[in-house]
Amino acid sequence: MKRWLLGTSALAAVGLSAAGAGADDGIKLQIGGRYLAAAGAVLNEHSNVFGFDDRERDYVFKQDVEVYFLGETTLANGLTVGARVELEGQTSADQIDAVFAYFSGGFGELRFGDTFEALAQFCYTVPSASSIFGADSPLFSFSNAGAFGYSGTNGTCYGIDDKSTKVVYFSPAFGGFQFAASFTPDNTEDTRNFVDHIGTRFDNGAGQLSENLSVAATYQHDFNGIAIAAGGGFSEAFDRETASAFEANDRREYNAYLRVGYGGFTVGGAFSRRDNIADFEDLDDQVYGLGVTYDWSRYSIGLGWTRGAYEAADHRHDDYDVVALTGSFTLAPGISLDGLLGYGDYNARPAFRDYKALEVGLGTAITF
Repeated sequence: MKRWLLGTSALAAVGLSAAGAGADDGIKLQIGGRYLAAAGAVLNEHSNVFGFDDRERDYVFKQDVEVYFLGETTLANGLTVGARVELEGQTSADQIDAVFAYFSGGFGELRFGDTFEALAQFCYTVPSASSIFGADSPLFSFSNAGAFGYSGTNGTCYGIDDKSTKVVYFSPAFGGFQFAASFTPDNTEDTRNFVDHIGTRFDNGAGQLSENLSVAATYQHDFNGIAIAAGGGFSEAFDRETASAFEANDRREYNAYLRVGYGGFTVGGAFSRRDNIADFEDLDDQVYGLGVTYDWSRYSIGLGWTRGAYEAADHRHDDYDVVALTGSFTLAPGISLDGLLGYGDYNARPAFRDYKALEVGLGTAITF
């Protein structure tokens, strides 16, 4: 079976599953990472905005590179202690992508630092044969639909505070069931000691999401060759800070998923709802979709579809449908060649701004 987790979460899981050194040996340093690259193009692109089709390039080359450093040891009492730093391999405003420490044992695992919230940690997307392309939260997309509305792609696995500094707890797995919970004081990361001479941070930053709680649960089991994964999560910011005396709506997000695998086939769906995405308006988004993949030998092929329904401040209701035919060939463990043939259809109403295009892409995923 192909990996079911979203690429970034899966990479973190690989690092944490590495065997710890013995306590007498001290902490051992491990280095790993990923190199992702793709070349893509849009074909038969059409929009009803005059001149748009002549202003953007029809093809693009892309990369996504990350290196992680992991130090871990297992103490004589069985407690595993470690720290992980993820470094972007390209120049970025957020050069350190994630950094956290963890303590794990029979009680489960506790993480502290800049990492995903519980909802995003246990998130499964619409199945795709590729780890870099797809109809749901792809790492690479070539559509220009983002110029016409909410986004160039649909996603069911985002969360509300990305990799802000937080504490996350993962329970032990009981009969295939596991849950997680996280708490984030505010959606800032790279927190050190003093900021603007304040040791505990100001609580009136415009647009700041604070007191964020996230919970998630997953169930995974194999019933005589039938593999099932089901679950979902919920996140809420209980204090949405503003620069005025008016109180903004609480930001919330929900997601759910179900996957069934048998005989090389995987069928599944995913759903996400994001409430109150704007400070003072009740604007909500929904994304949902279905997908199927088939794996044989070193090959995999898949077909996925997602629909995004987005509300905008001008009372516009936008719909975005994405269909992705994906394929992958494993050259060796950790090395794959991936392909994409996709179609996107964005409709902005009542603005009457529409966009349609075919996408083609070829890429590679190298993990080390």
